[in-house]
Amino acid sequence: MIPDLDFLIVEDEFLIAETISEILINVGYTNFRMADSMEEAVKEIDLRRPDLVLTDINLGKENSGIDLGMLLHRTYQIPFIYITSHSSTEIVGKAKHTRPNAYIIKPFKNEDLLVAIEFALFNSTQKPENSADTFELLVKEGRSMVRLDCNEIIWLESEGNYTTINLTDSKNRVVRIPLSDLQQQLSSEHFIRIHKSYIVNKKYITELRTNSVAILNVELPIGRIYQQALQSFFK
Repeated sequence: MIPDLDFLIVEDEFLIAETISEILINVGYTNFRMADSMEEAVKEIDLRRPDLVLTDINLGKENSGIDLGMLLHRTYQIPFIYITSHSSTEIVGKAKHTRPNAYIIKPFKNEDLLVAIEFALFNSTQKPENSADTFELLVKEGRSMVRLDCNEIIWLESEGNYTTINLTDSKNRVVRIPLSDLQQQLSSEHFIRIHKSYIVNKKYITELRTNSVAILNVELPIGRIYQQALQSFFK
């Protein structure tokens, strides 16, 4: 059953806003409002707080979607998704500091939007320092969404935009999600980054060496910039 959620679509191109609304309607979401500027979006938020905001980065006016994203993150604490044609390093760099719950590049498929919405809604309900006994990692595998118990994750290994999640049952999963994106879902109380390509579950570290850690029967390298954090962990 589709939950009764309130969406705010912030988009200055009417046809795109209509396309987004049709995608929502087709899967059963019926409560959504539209705004074509940051100013109008703020008015709508003050009128009634939405559960999720879908906003373009380029709103074609003085205030950009990134300004709105900063406001959503710092002031309103409302989850939001960027839907944009911008994928340059500069734009992505600015956008990520506003902590969006997802980022979609135009043109997008219906499935891309729906998966991003599920990720955003799930992530917004998780506390950063949640207990590993109850905390889960939500990943997309093929056309399915999979919830993984963080207690069963030993380490994560990055290979470009793909990440291998190594599990205690040896049924490792390869997902098309960058390691940095997965790190945002993981509690820093229980996981630590040791290298640009590795994040490990602290409880499985058995030995700290000069340039590597032993994690069960596997040796993983330590990146130079991560050595101090690891030394602090073992003190």
